[in-house]
Amino acid sequence: MKADQSTNRMKDRTRHRHRLGLRRLLRGALAVGAATLALAGRSEAAAAESKTLCVFDPGGANGDLFAKMKSYQAEAVSLGVNFTLKPYTDESVAASDFRNKQCDAVLLTGVTGREFNPKTYTLEALGLFPTYAALGKAVSRLALPKLASISVSEGFETVGVYPAGAVYLHLRDRENASLPRLSGRSIATIGGDPAARTMVNRVGATATRAEVGTFASMFNNGSVDVCYSPATAYAPMELHRGVGSKGGVVRYPLAQLTFQIYVRPAEFPEGFGQASRELVAGHFSSMVKLVEREEAKVQGWIEIAQVDAERYDELLRQVRDTLKAEKVYDGAVLLLGAAR
Repeated sequence: MKADQSTNRMKDRTRHRHRLGLRRLLRGALAVGAATLALAGRSEAAAAESKTLCVFDPGGANGDLFAKMKSYQAEAVSLGVNFTLKPYTDESVAASDFRNKQCDAVLLTGVTGREFNPKTYTLEALGLFPTYAALGKAVSRLALPKLASISVSEGFETVGVYPAGAVYLHLRDRENASLPRLSGRSIATIGGDPAARTMVNRVGATATRAEVGTFASMFNNGSVDVCYSPATAYAPMELHRGVGSKGGVVRYPLAQLTFQIYVRPAEFPEGFGQASRELVAGHFSSMVKLVEREEAKVQGWIEIAQVDAERYDELLRQVRDTLKAEKVYDGAVLLLGAAR
């Protein structure tokens, strides 16, 4: 009996030593694995090309968009590029710095980035995408290799498209929500936006020149009767001050504003643009959630009658046809809207 007990104790000690040995082995393997991954990450970053990405975000380095670009920055390392992010609250300065090669890449709205790629600017065509789902489908299709030529334009390339929010009319007087009532009203119109100028002229309103950095103050202080803007700017630009108690925001999406990343493809690793478009397309849904969160802050939505919605539909269709004929809008991108 004693011999059996002694034998069992020896077996228990042996099993205990084996378990200790396995745990030590596993801890050692995990430590080596973690060290290997860390070294691989550092090696990957070291091997990546260093570039500067200038980011326009009205909130600057504390904005939601700049935070989103930090995620893009981390993921771009695997594509062979190690970006340093530089925030801008003035979009025109960001565009100028990219134009003058102070930035290797830049994030701008599609309308401001039109000079770098007028084809992908067409994603913002008036009335083309009435919903975020429709825009998202088009962005996914643009990320396909067979449509890569749309993203390349005379030495520049669009390597990512994010939703920035549907554009709505903001009124100081809610009685002006229907198209006939817009005639004779003054509308803050962004200088580099040919689509808006065409629309304003067609409704018989007065286009008052504005810039991205000035339209909100013009509306808020009463210099103009109307402005157009994505609802994402409602809170940051304090558009509630212009809307006041008598105005409102017309719940009819005139267009979809986008944020687009532009680069000079000759200065980036081969295949970077295609890989980046696929990467950014995967971020679409998370960006829409940010947009919808901001839209929920809007007070004073104005619901319009079906007859007024149909009038807007027809007006925007006419504007799209006119700008397509004038080569402002790209026909291939317009087809993406027709295919929705």
